[in-house]
Amino acid sequence: MRTRQTPKSIERVAKPERKRTEASPKSLDDCTDFDLLQLYERETSHAAFELLVQRHRRQVYNFIYKMVGKAEPAEDIFQETFLRVLKNAGSYTPRAKFTTWCLQIARNLTLDHYKRENLRQHASIDASSGNDEEQSFAALLKGTDPESHEILQSRELIDEVRVAITHLPENQREALVLRVHQDMPYAEIAEILGSPEGTVKYWVHEAIAALSKYLQKKGLVDG
Repeated sequence: MRTRQTPKSIERVAKPERKRTEASPKSLDDCTDFDLLQLYERETSHAAFELLVQRHRRQVYNFIYKMVGKAEPAEDIFQETFLRVLKNAGSYTPRAKFTTWCLQIARNLTLDHYKRENLRQHASIDASSGNDEEQSFAALLKGTDPESHEILQSRELIDEVRVAITHLPENQREALVLRVHQDMPYAEIAEILGSPEGTVKYWVHEAIAALSKYLQKKGLVDG
């Protein structure tokens, strides 16, 4: 998986750093995401923006990669996401978490990508987190029994889950990726997807039910 600390395309469009006119916090690490955006907007502080990218690179990139399933378009969308963050820095308010706002941008760019390429979205289950991922899906499919992760030790089962996810409706697929891979609360997922929280819970429930039914038909899990 390729990620960049500061994507080159972002560096190319960044303006020269202006002379500071106001005192900045002693430590950027102590700044909130909103503070960092304000520093960039007010002073064109590249250090502030780079720290913002570092804080959220993994979560944003992983979401995009799960949706497109390929490194090259995922990195392009990742870079474009933070270019949009730069462009719209002045419009962000801390009403919503920065991650939520950023993932909304990433989601819209991902949808645009598929419209342009006329591709079907899919989430790649086998492209990242190994045992943590297996246990997450096991918990959803079989409950919270700590031994239930054993059902997903099989490579065959992982592959079958991946295939099954590609056939989920778009809304269920997005909700499932955000809930399982990003471990996000339903309220935040609802804000990203622009749908009521109850609807998001229903989508996740339906996605898990569909996966369970599919795997039962394959004889890979008990009914």
